[in-house]
Amino acid sequence: MAGRALEALLQGVGYDTRLIERLIEDPPERPPEQLLQGVRLLLLAPTLSAESRETMLADMGSTLDAANIPVLTLSTTLKEALNDGHAFIPWPCRLEDLTKKIEAVLLRVPEVNV
Repeated sequence: MAGRALEALLQGVGYDTRLIERLIEDPPERPPEQLLQGVRLLLLAPTLSAESRETMLADMGSTLDAANIPVLTLSTTLKEALNDGHAFIPWPCRLEDLTKKIEAVLLRVPEVNV
């Protein structure tokens, strides 16, 4: 439910968002390459456990690297965010702060033309 609310908020400020619900116990039928097609940024919601996040990133690792897709983690604890190794923003935060962080992360990634 939190993921859908975040998706709606980001769509409300002009982002083309797509919620990818990936549960470790119930993997999607499509491979990561198809799930991430056209994605410019992977935003990890704070509702994922650290273990689930690590597993998901490991599964998607080669796809993320190949497509130069940056990862931004919404983190409820600083310690967890620092261990993640990706860009992070403390959660909860204001929508304005989140959009600024998203833009900063996207600016660091060169546009890839396919």
